[in-house]
Amino acid sequence: MSRRRTALVICELLAAFIAQGCSGTGGGGGEWPGVDDAVVGRFAREAGRSGATPMIDWVKGDSLLFAFLCAGLVAGFVLGFFGRALFAERLSSERKADKGDG
Repeated sequence: MSRRRTALVICELLAAFIAQGCSGTGGGGGEWPGVDDAVVGRFAREAGRSGATPMIDWVKGDSLLFAFLCAGLVAGFVLGFFGRALFAERLSSERKADKGDG
């Protein structure tokens, strides 16, 4: 096997072990609390306040955070793509113009 293929197999196995450990089926036991319960709820309890009902109540767990993550990835791709077209191509055209003047 080539080195590249060996490295790819090792990375895949490592990713599988990490996914198994994070999925909750790897012997961790029980459900993990969401960010709202674990962090925000704790600070609210320490301050003596009760948690308000969320504006989007039909979303359970961390799926709303996952939706924001996906939206951020899409927005980052779009901004990166059009930013490249805006700035990188402008710089390359300026360099071509500078070479033509000399």
